[in-house]
Amino acid sequence: MFFGDPYRFAIFAECIPDWNPPSGSFYNGLFYYSIDGNFFPQDLRTATLCVDVNTLLDPANALYTPPINAEVFAMPGPDAFKYLYSLTWPESTAEEEYPEGDPVYRADTENISESGASVFAVSDGKMVRILAARMQRLVQKKDSDRYEWVDKKALNIAEITLASSEIAAILDKIKNYYSSLTPLPE
Repeated sequence: MFFGDPYRFAIFAECIPDWNPPSGSFYNGLFYYSIDGNFFPQDLRTATLCVDVNTLLDPANALYTPPINAEVFAMPGPDAFKYLYSLTWPESTAEEEYPEGDPVYRADTENISESGASVFAVSDGKMVRILAARMQRLVQKKDSDRYEWVDKKALNIAEITLASSEIAAILDKIKNYYSSLTPLPE
């Protein structure tokens, strides 16, 4: 079910009963963001809905609590995305092999980030700008049956700007949908 306008911003969440374990301990299904008509993740992936919904509705998620930064909000899309990505996942240096990033702008969920995509949100206080791109892709190693993540050379950044109230309404609908799922039989 779509929550929002998939040509602008929407979240698609759907429980698929046949994908759920017999124990009824959790719900599997589909979970996607649609940003300016682009889907994240881009491929078919099974989502554990409680994980994605709880991540989305966590106050630490930038869609739930959009961080205010007028300077980043006003940057051109590619510059804003690259800045937010480098802030979230800083490069290793000789002094610090594993630098700690700042996740405050992260708006993705596990299903989305595990697909190689990154989603960020930033606000000017009234509007929220959402930026997303697939940063990596999984490719098969040459002469091997193994796969590895490879950075994408050209980024296609999807972005949209919405009123904070519009995002809040979508999140309320997701919360109500998830709460309405019938408990699975044990």
